[in-house]
Amino acid sequence: MITLEQAIEKIKQANPFMEGLLDCDESLIDYCRTKLTTHKFNVVHLERQKPYVEAIKEKIDSLFKTEDVRINYDEGMLLDTTDHHNLLDYPTTLGAHLISRFDTILDRKNHGDYYVLDCGNIPFHDPLHKRGVTFAGKHLNLYPKSAKNKLVSRYPLYKFDLIDWLKKSGNTYTEEEVAFIQKLQGIIDNVDFSTCNRLSDQIVKINYYLWQEFFDPQIRDQIRRCITLEHDEILIKYLSQFLLDDKENIIWKLLFDKRFRDIVLKEFDGIYGAWNYLGPNTGTHFFWGFVEDEGKEFRMELRGEKLVNPDGKVRDINLTPEDVTAALRDGIIIPSIFTKFSFVAFYLGAKTMGGPGQTEYTGKLHDAWLRVLINEDPEEYELVKQASVLNFNCGDVAFTKDKEGNIKKEFGFDIAMSHRFSKEYLEKLGQVKFKYLLYPFTPISYYRLTPAAERQELEYSENDLYQGFNWVK
Repeated sequence: MITLEQAIEKIKQANPFMEGLLDCDESLIDYCRTKLTTHKFNVVHLERQKPYVEAIKEKIDSLFKTEDVRINYDEGMLLDTTDHHNLLDYPTTLGAHLISRFDTILDRKNHGDYYVLDCGNIPFHDPLHKRGVTFAGKHLNLYPKSAKNKLVSRYPLYKFDLIDWLKKSGNTYTEEEVAFIQKLQGIIDNVDFSTCNRLSDQIVKINYYLWQEFFDPQIRDQIRRCITLEHDEILIKYLSQFLLDDKENIIWKLLFDKRFRDIVLKEFDGIYGAWNYLGPNTGTHFFWGFVEDEGKEFRMELRGEKLVNPDGKVRDINLTPEDVTAALRDGIIIPSIFTKFSFVAFYLGAKTMGGPGQTEYTGKLHDAWLRVLINEDPEEYELVKQASVLNFNCGDVAFTKDKEGNIKKEFGFDIAMSHRFSKEYLEKLGQVKFKYLLYPFTPISYYRLTPAAERQELEYSENDLYQGFNWVK
């Protein structure tokens, strides 16, 4: 057996970045001010970001044509923690969107609203999604079982009927819980979906209104509103033109310059998000292939000057600007984590924020790019060196206590039902030591970072994990 404290020490030894966080006695509000919102972007990166930010603005404007959205585009590009592009539900990723702007969250007047770039390149059966939401301690499926392997971002327009889901679930709900679901259904029914082309657009708009329900009505007008923007569509559309127009940059070269590409292939081999990260023939080279009829993605393998799907599900993609951009426009390929972060985080210089897994693999991707560029492109090396990739913003931030006094985290619908985030709650949350937001990650971090032969059974209670939140009611 191993205690929580002993597990934390093991994590510190295995991951120096986590060590600094697990020893961080700064309050959440001070951590946000000093670590998350003070980054100054390089002027070259800001210039590169301008047309991409315009593409983001165009998408937001097209979705929210007549609605009260006041995005502050001057904050610089942030690639936020993915919430796997479902309805705002999972506590940790929902908390990330609050933490990343926590020090200004109550000042919509001066700071406007904000967007986060999320990933829809995720199937419905993902562990953080499970085809639905958690409400009142019970799982509620939102989508049919037949959709479980399909990508969220490619799903067609959908009819949301929460009352029907409630009936089909077989669960028992109180009158108060049923009344809340009916209220939420009314909110969804009043959303203007005429601007939406697929499910991912609908989710963006539903989340915009669901976000407001998390907060006490007395402070809602002050709250900065969050748009959880599905990123893959924008990235694909932008890259399909960028790769034709903007040659000789590192993104163009890694795809179309064989000598440079061979260096990249060697340095990134085995890194999560790239290729062979779980052994030979895992991951994908640069892009995932997509099959519309199946709604799923398939790995692509580099063979000579072509990307080939070993199972023959996707047509061969010639590594030429013309064929790659045509495949992007036709929806045949989707950028991988490697390609997404290489372009958005390392070439455009967007600030990335994430949890234990994301901060680990973005750090490794960053180091690999520096190894590639130090001799190949010293000027770009200096720019990539300045990329801000190790920014931890995940955390469970919504809690209540049960009748026995045990601390319980709340999921999205529960938070909305209770309007959990009052001014008083947010003020107390801001004083929580940042290290306590990491404690809930201890079990998964311990098992992920400790070799199988050295692992011991971890002994803890939920109150141990949530010890920074004894003040909740």
